[in-house]
Amino acid sequence: MQQETLLTFLLFLHILTARVYSSSSSSEEDEGSSEDKHKESHHGHHWGYTDQKAWASAFQHCNGKSQSPINIDTRTAVHMPRLPSIMLDGYDLTDQPTLTLKNNGHTLVLKLPGSMRIVHGFDEVFIADHLHFHWGTIEEPGSEHTIDTIHFPAEIHVVHYNSKYHNLSEAATMPDGLAVLGAFIGIGLHENDNYEKILSVLTDVSIEESNTQIPGFNVRHLLPNSLDRFYRYNGSLTTPPCFQTVNWTIFNDTIRVSRKQLASLEETLKVDKNHRLNKNFRAPQLLYGRQVQASFSSRPLVKSPRIIPLTESEDSKRDGLTKGDVLAIVFGILFGITVLAFVAYAYQHRKKSSKLSKDPHQNVIYKLATKEEA
Repeated sequence: MQQETLLTFLLFLHILTARVYSSSSSSEEDEGSSEDKHKESHHGHHWGYTDQKAWASAFQHCNGKSQSPINIDTRTAVHMPRLPSIMLDGYDLTDQPTLTLKNNGHTLVLKLPGSMRIVHGFDEVFIADHLHFHWGTIEEPGSEHTIDTIHFPAEIHVVHYNSKYHNLSEAATMPDGLAVLGAFIGIGLHENDNYEKILSVLTDVSIEESNTQIPGFNVRHLLPNSLDRFYRYNGSLTTPPCFQTVNWTIFNDTIRVSRKQLASLEETLKVDKNHRLNKNFRAPQLLYGRQVQASFSSRPLVKSPRIIPLTESEDSKRDGLTKGDVLAIVFGILFGITVLAFVAYAYQHRKKSSKLSKDPHQNVIYKLATKEEA
């Protein structure tokens, strides 16, 4: 009887284990097919930000020598005071009924009307097509371009195409086809009301390929107040197919949003409903001899000493004294006190000796007078 009970229990345990394994396998297959579906969506583009090294094999232009983004080295940027200033027209869309905001699975895109243009700064007039963003996480800042290897929390790109072409698709394949205005987004103490017009509706486009309508506003306010200070270089699209047809303008001044606003960008949007959309930035690419120009001089008027970067361990010591530092200070103080005491002693001794040598009664022996002498 006990043997039959044991066999029944073992059989039950075997069936239960088989069901759990089957359920687990089915779940893994569903997740795998979901990821495959995600890779095969996005308008037929089979790419993602986690496989950037594979872009070059699937898209030949991504292996070119004029790729973007880049690291902007302020020490080697060439000051070009005659770079024409950027002048925009039609950026105020407050009279526009609505604008379309979309989560396309790679980024957040705001479609722009053709009335928005760059009317000065290039040889041709450039027509706006859309703007989009690149961002990271709270632990990893997500700007695409870097300044002296420093990443900013996020970056905005306003994409324009040359007016001599019919549309963005045609212009993207032409050497002089595109002009992109880029700006860094940093964290400030207060909310940015201009960015809130977009960020406040992110929940409406949290699902991939979803879109919503927002009221028109002045898009110029999404860019830095000053457009006079910028870097300029020739590069590419930062996503496949990586056409090397972009004239890049990266503004020096940073836009500020609150930490809460940036968090909404980092945490709200989803890919395939389950995966969070973030870290959508490409790694900096090699310059291969390209020149980076600057509309302003970033060099100091007085030559300053070279600043040597601190290592992590050295950086942690900046705000506090180590045990060695304390001992060195203590010994220094004790040594100083000893020297002062010795000097004081020597001075007093010398003063006393000098006084004795000048005393007229020195070495005089007194004796009692005798009566005869009296």
